[in-house]
Amino acid sequence: MSNLELKIKNVGLIKEANIKIDGLTVIAGENDTGKSTVGKSLFFINQIKEVDVKKFEFFSSIFYFLQKDAEIAFNGNEVIYKSYVSSKLLVNTFNTVFIETPIIINLFYLFSNLDTIQSDTPYEINYPYILRNLYKQLKLKLKYETSLDKNQLLNNLKDIIDGEFVLHPLKELVFKKGNQEFDINAVATGIKSFGILQLLIKNNYLTKDSILIVDEPEVHLHPKWQLEYAKFIVELVKNGVKVLITSHSPYMIDAFEMYSKNINSNFYLANKKDNYSVIEDVSDDLEPIYKKLAEPIDELEELDVE
Repeated sequence: MSNLELKIKNVGLIKEANIKIDGLTVIAGENDTGKSTVGKSLFFINQIKEVDVKKFEFFSSIFYFLQKDAEIAFNGNEVIYKSYVSSKLLVNTFNTVFIETPIIINLFYLFSNLDTIQSDTPYEINYPYILRNLYKQLKLKLKYETSLDKNQLLNNLKDIIDGEFVLHPLKELVFKKGNQEFDINAVATGIKSFGILQLLIKNNYLTKDSILIVDEPEVHLHPKWQLEYAKFIVELVKNGVKVLITSHSPYMIDAFEMYSKNINSNFYLANKKDNYSVIEDVSDDLEPIYKKLAEPIDELEELDVE
């Protein structure tokens, strides 16, 4: 299925935006310009199978950006929240994966222990919803196999980080390098960024019917590994996975531009204007992105001249 488009109105800082979700979608911009709001809106609309006021209020408390006049539409699904909730929802929502931070790996034992506690108490434990959802995907394997070239993709990841993340039958997560196994808390955060992709592929969550959303993946990655990450994401897209990336790294943006020349790709720039955000399609010319991201360097150069 192609020509998918996410349409949002009055969501967080964003008054209105139309974002193509077809192959690779990259949204660049500074902090607090609405980049993450786009990803969370896409995740949200694919989580809801039916809408009622109580359910919507529950999600509104999680997705704090949902205002009283919010509208989100994607792939025929539509949620409008005004003085009432109305919806047009189809069964064919996408399996959506949202990677907000690789720190989820550090929280693996915590969530596992909370699961045990939850099973022994009648009280509902409130989890950070997005992190909780990713934890389940890292832990539980789907029965059906994917259409991806899993072996090749997993071998590529193993080569990059010189090892792999393994979940033992007793639900112990370790990093295996050669014949040695290391506690996950002793592993660099950058390695965990790739390890999350390993586990998602092993557990069959990345398919042609899935959407992967990654929020600012460069945060814990050296520029060299930013390029490797971008290259691998493009390989996922070539395998049919739809990917939405938000980023404020010129290395990452440049890498995506170079590696995505032979795939469907869309680039957007998020800018803050007054008290709201404008999401501009710059797919035909990425110069506005590089100009915006280069502003800190320009400021330093001016200080040096002074």
